Amino acid sequence: MAMLTTERFKTDRLRARRRQARTFVRFFALDGAMRVVVEADNEHDARYLCREMRWDFICFCDK
Repeated sequence: MAMLTTERFKTDRLRARRRQARTFVRFFALDGAMRVVVEADNEHDARYLCREMRWDFICFCDK
């Protein structure tokens, strides 16, 4: 019984550590005449995504 409780406690603690909230960068882009709101991991990824998708980057959003 004690062994099962210890194993469960260790497993629950590991899961709690992995649930850290990821921070994303939100930005606006134009896809033709449509404005798109996109989230990316960082500013570099946001600008790269715009180049790859051929979107016109507008600006970053405040959270």
